[in-house]
Amino acid sequence: MTGVANEGQYTMENDKMTGVGNEGQYTTTYPKIHAHLILTQMNIKEGILTFGERGNEAILKELQQLHQKNALLPINKENLSHAERKKALRYLMFLKEKRDGTIKVRGCADGRPQ
Repeated sequence: MTGVANEGQYTMENDKMTGVGNEGQYTTTYPKIHAHLILTQMNIKEGILTFGERGNEAILKELQQLHQKNALLPINKENLSHAERKKALRYLMFLKEKRDGTIKVRGCADGRPQ
């Protein structure tokens, strides 16, 4: 199959796209056949709905690790001033099922407001 795309001339064969772009560079692009394996992490709400009690246990395990290592200090928001609440970063958590069937939870600070 041959056609014209916005970038230039391309050819599809054996599940790969090859062609010449507008700048005259020859490129080969392979399909992302493993994207469904990589892009399967979900937020806490979706994770608990999907994994149920196993997801809950994984979240508690991750939070206990953070607490034991003194990585995060929980503070009641009523004890913070308005300015301190505005400066506080949110903590995002994502769940993913590993190939062996266990649930992995990852957390990260949401640094976008900085």
